[in-house]
Amino acid sequence: MKKKSKLITMLAITALLLSACAGGNGGNNNGNSGGDNKENATKEPTSSAKPEEIVYAYPVYGNIPTDLQLIEDEVNKISIKEINVKAKLMPINGGNWDQQVNLMISSGEKLDVMPTMGNFNTMVAQKQLLDIKELIDSYGQGIKTAVGENFLKGTTVDGKIYGVTLGNGKAAVPNIAIRKDILDKYGLNIDSVNTFEDIAKIYETVAQKEPQMSMLIPFGAGDVTMAPSNLLFQSNYDNLGDGIGVLLGNDNFNVVNLYETEEYKSLLYTIRDWYTKGYILKDAATTTETATSLLKAGKGFSEFSSGEVGLDAQLTRNTGQSFVTKKLQEPLITSGAIQGMTWAIPVTTKKPEAAMKFLNLTYSNADVVNLLDWGIEGKHYEKKSDGTIGYPSGVDGSNSGYAFGQDWLMGNQLIAHVWEGNDPNNYKILAENNQNAPISNALGFSYDSSKVKTEIANVNNVLSQYRPGLHTGSLDPDKYLPELNAKLKTAGIDKIIAEKQAQLDAWVAANQK
Repeated sequence: MKKKSKLITMLAITALLLSACAGGNGGNNNGNSGGDNKENATKEPTSSAKPEEIVYAYPVYGNIPTDLQLIEDEVNKISIKEINVKAKLMPINGGNWDQQVNLMISSGEKLDVMPTMGNFNTMVAQKQLLDIKELIDSYGQGIKTAVGENFLKGTTVDGKIYGVTLGNGKAAVPNIAIRKDILDKYGLNIDSVNTFEDIAKIYETVAQKEPQMSMLIPFGAGDVTMAPSNLLFQSNYDNLGDGIGVLLGNDNFNVVNLYETEEYKSLLYTIRDWYTKGYILKDAATTTETATSLLKAGKGFSEFSSGEVGLDAQLTRNTGQSFVTKKLQEPLITSGAIQGMTWAIPVTTKKPEAAMKFLNLTYSNADVVNLLDWGIEGKHYEKKSDGTIGYPSGVDGSNSGYAFGQDWLMGNQLIAHVWEGNDPNNYKILAENNQNAPISNALGFSYDSSKVKTEIANVNNVLSQYRPGLHTGSLDPDKYLPELNAKLKTAGIDKIIAEKQAQLDAWVAANQK
């Protein structure tokens, strides 16, 4: 099940957001124990040795589940038996994730396994991630099977592997998600949406009749646009990992400054127009309230979100509101889709082998993944007659001790259960899309930003000042976009793009026939 979240901004959002996906068991192993799976982690001999302890950290975009300790205990029953590793689950508030992780790494605080959340290239450049190539060869056979050699190339820099992409669909595209009950109430249909103008017509109608509700809410902190992870209504866009120097069109290798393009300028004009008309949440640039919370409280009519299948069912489940979604463009699998959501081991780990063994378990053991995704069978979910799962009688999202809703994040989603209301074949569809969707000509290119890390830090500082206002419409692009671009040049964006272009040219020469 594909879940949106504030991560996709970061990507770029990627993804992933990002590559996000949703709902089905894909016929893989239907929740059977990974202990019986030959693709499971390298099995340790039965031993009385004390388990090695690791910290498995991840962001949470909502409340920390009250039954988290129960989940940890059940996970460790499996991991101790299979690999003699005991994991401490460490959820961190999504709004504080970047700051907290950087602090933990810089201070040497115990941290062993973590997702990079859109910061893969930056963390590689800052030498925060461990080269795990040999660890994967020794302890990551389940990862190799789940992800595949081609996608491992997407997290390889100068022959070193620094992360493992999520086991999910990689052909996610921007969607618009809209409240179905309100569309029905006013005789509107999401199928009519093919352009920004089509969206605006719906907003105009609903805004007059539901003035208490924002037509569009931010999908992540200070952003309704999804840029630079995605560029709305632009199918052949590749952000080349960090959005500082991108490809527009899949027929060339010319790295351009996104913030100087007409496509980006046009997007900002649209968002500004919607903001001045009152369509966008007034404090979208500064709110710390998550999209899920806003939608759950009935404060938002729609949002942009990245997804492939099952996004509507996921939003409906997580918010208690009925949603329908519409894809806004065709997919293009890029290195950003691979790098945007990756799991990694920080260089400060004291237990690299144990960390890799546990990471591998989250890609190969369905019981572990289902515990992390859904909780305990019979308590937090039950199997339904059609093979899906859902809440047990008397339990729902408001009273469950583990209504986590982030199945898109925890290792290999494609071996997990599918939530009711989704097509049981969703994961099969995702796997097929991974094989058949168009790919960027630059897929496999990994950018080493170490030579321009100072300029990147300066550019990101400038972007952090301007993007929230520009990407929510609260700043006038006629005034502030030229100002942004001037400051980006002073910060060194041209040097970054030149370095990326040189590396891409070298990669093309070495890899393109």
